[in-house]
Amino acid sequence: MAIEDRIGPYRMLRLIRRGGQGSIFLGFDDRLQRRIAAKLYTLPADREQSKRALREAQLVASLDSPRVVQVYDVIVSSGHLAMVMEYVPGCDLEELLNRCELCLASMLAIATDITAALAVARQSRIVHGDLKPSNVLVAPDGRIKLTDFGIAGNHGALHDRRGSFACLSPEHVLGQPLDVRSDLFALGCLMYRMLSGRHPFLHEGRLDGQALLHRMPAPLPAGLPDGTPLPVELAQMVDGLLAKDPAERPQNTHSVRQQLSAIASAIPRTLKFPLVEEARVAFREETADELPLQIPPGLRSHGRSRMPLRPGQWALFGFGRHWRRSQWLGAAAGLALVVALSLTWFWPRANYVFVPSPQWRYDGNSDLPAGTDTLWLLQQLHQLSLQADPSLRFSGEAPVFRSTKVDRSLAALRRPPPPEHLLISLNCQAGICVLGLERQRENWQRYRQALLLPGAPASHWREVMDVTVQQLYGSSPRLL
Repeated sequence: MAIEDRIGPYRMLRLIRRGGQGSIFLGFDDRLQRRIAAKLYTLPADREQSKRALREAQLVASLDSPRVVQVYDVIVSSGHLAMVMEYVPGCDLEELLNRCELCLASMLAIATDITAALAVARQSRIVHGDLKPSNVLVAPDGRIKLTDFGIAGNHGALHDRRGSFACLSPEHVLGQPLDVRSDLFALGCLMYRMLSGRHPFLHEGRLDGQALLHRMPAPLPAGLPDGTPLPVELAQMVDGLLAKDPAERPQNTHSVRQQLSAIASAIPRTLKFPLVEEARVAFREETADELPLQIPPGLRSHGRSRMPLRPGQWALFGFGRHWRRSQWLGAAAGLALVVALSLTWFWPRANYVFVPSPQWRYDGNSDLPAGTDTLWLLQQLHQLSLQADPSLRFSGEAPVFRSTKVDRSLAALRRPPPPEHLLISLNCQAGICVLGLERQRENWQRYRQALLLPGAPASHWREVMDVTVQQLYGSSPRLL
């Protein structure tokens, strides 16, 4: 196998999923003869932030529970971190909800297992911080495993804003410390979606910040699609989990598990655990191609030909023993050509980007950090973008991004218009600012938005913008 198909000692077989925070690969551990899943993260350029990411990965690896995906190894290179984890065949809850409607017993089983996983994390003073359906795995036996504690941190610590909009709590948006009650709020959002078919605070993929901070969602339906009445106790529990004030939510996982157990005990026994049958339609197909061939280790690593050489044949350390001199010369010339083409292909090239005039909707400078203005905001975005991708070459109408030097060279005149546009917008309304960043190309676009607090310190705005810019320019195709 080629070296580029390995992460440390682990062989990579195929890509499972590519997401906003990193790519997940299916791999194989030749030493222990088992499949693994490897998730790749791009480490921050800042050294202290990079060390923090490693500490978080090591902290997550310490969790040991059948309800949590086990982390086997943490591998670090100069710019990336890979978490080598237990591979869970089956599907995730996002895939399952998109394929079928669950019965009440299945929903209660899912919520109970998630609560058990959160209880284990709480014992280690870990906050998950990104509890969304795609991070809830459904195993073939119908049990739930919680994964991707990628932004985990110490209980009560200040977190950055990398969590998905689907699981943000009010205190997350307000920049307050997070604890288990923040994860319970995300559990309430997940249960609301399972019971109603929609997220309580997301509309067409956009977060309604005012509803998240100040309004309760619409009441849950009186019954499920299969005609099962919704227990009043369950609706009340979800309302309690979605309380705006953490002090008004359940204070630990134990009380939530007790309520779920009491509700489940009232369900007829024939409906106790149908999740295995319901989830089977969404399970990923497992093929023989995903299992490595069982080649004896001695033949795989030390096998050598012992046939005698014929006249005119050459060999180098046992390699190419059946090649003639002309074939060796041709192979050397081909190798030189491949090296030259590789250097040409991978040599860094400029990535030209046009930045139109930003769209501002805010109440003067009162919404921006004290002592700053829109020019400061654009300066920060310009610096952070170049840190994320040094090959960027900006031009356009926006201050700071507009080039101050006029290039009248023949190469500049022949250069086509920039293939990419970067759209910047800031919308501040009723206590929340939404910074929108969108990359546009002919057949591709990527949008990221950040929630910012008017009047918050400039350092807070820069930290949030840094995370958003890293997401915007991470794991995306390059134009060469």
